[in-house]
Amino acid sequence: MKIIALLPFKNEAWILPTYISGIKNIAHEIIALDDNSIDNSVSILKEAGAKVITLDAGNEKVVNMSKRRQVLLEAGRASGGTHFIWLDADEFFSQNFISHYHQEITKLQPGQKMTLRWVHLWKNPGQYLNDKKSAHGYIWKDFIVCDDGYSNFEDKFLSEGRTQGNWGTPLELPEETGVVLHFQFLNGEAMHYKHSWYRCQELIEGSRSARRINATYTVNYDYDNALITEPVPKHWLNGVQLPNRTNDYIWHRTKILEDFEIYGVEFFEPLDIWHMQFLYDTFIQKTGRAPKPEVFPGWVLYINKYKNKVINFWREQRT
Repeated sequence: MKIIALLPFKNEAWILPTYISGIKNIAHEIIALDDNSIDNSVSILKEAGAKVITLDAGNEKVVNMSKRRQVLLEAGRASGGTHFIWLDADEFFSQNFISHYHQEITKLQPGQKMTLRWVHLWKNPGQYLNDKKSAHGYIWKDFIVCDDGYSNFEDKFLSEGRTQGNWGTPLELPEETGVVLHFQFLNGEAMHYKHSWYRCQELIEGSRSARRINATYTVNYDYDNALITEPVPKHWLNGVQLPNRTNDYIWHRTKILEDFEIYGVEFFEPLDIWHMQFLYDTFIQKTGRAPKPEVFPGWVLYINKYKNKVINFWREQRT
C-alpha cells in the first residue's frame, strides 16, 4: 500500500504549514499541482519534500478543476499510489483520525471512497459550525479513495468531484472516529471574495443563468447570521500548527478585476456580488450608477430553503 496526497493549489502559503504538519503523518508522498502561484507556496511545499508539478493551463477561459485533478491523478498513478488523499490546502484531518488512520484506510476496497464529516472552523480556530439547519453545518464528504486504476474525473470546470470514479458505496466514518477540519471560513471577507470569483467564473462559462448562480451561493450568507457553534474539541487540534493569519483574498479580488477589464463590468451586473464594497465602488466608478443584480423572487428562495430543510431533516434521521 502506498498512500499519496494529491493537492491542487494556488497561493496557499498562509495555510500550507498547517496542511503539511498533518498530511506528513499519513501520506508516503505529496504530489502538488501549482496553478501559477505568486506567493511562496511552491517553496514551502518543496522544502517539505513534496513533488510540485507546474500547471500548463493553455488558453482556458475559465478554471477547469476536474482537469487539474486528472493531471494529479495520473501523476499519483505513475508514482505507484494505491490510495489517494484529496484534501485541499485549507483542510486538515483531526488528530484523533491521524492517530489510527491506517486501520481505517486498509478497510477500503479498490474503487471505494472514504467519507468523513466536513467540519467548518467558524470565524476563529476555537469554534466550529454545528448547525444542522445550515447548508454548511452537517456534511460528509469523500476525501480518500482506494484507486481501481482506471476511474477518472468527469470533465467539469467547477463543483467537480473531489475523488475520481463513481460514488458506489462509500465507507462512512462516524465523527467520533475523526473529521476533516476546513479553515476557509476563518475570514468572512476572504470567503466572500472567493465565492464572488466563483460566480464570475460560472457566468463566463455560460452553463447557468445569473439568477441560478446567485441562488446557489445564497448559502454563504449564513456566515453573517446567528448560527449554532461549538468549541473545538481538544483532540481535534491538539498540538496542531495553526496558521498565524487568516486566508488572503487579494488574488481573488485581483482576478475579478481582471475579468471586469476583459468582459466589461456590466457583463457581471446580474451577479449578486455587489455586497463587497470594493466591487460595488468599482462598478459605480466605471458606469456612474449602482448595479442591479438579478435574483429570484423571495418566494422561490423560500421554496428552495424549505427543500433544504427537508434534506437536513433526513440527514438528522440517520444520526
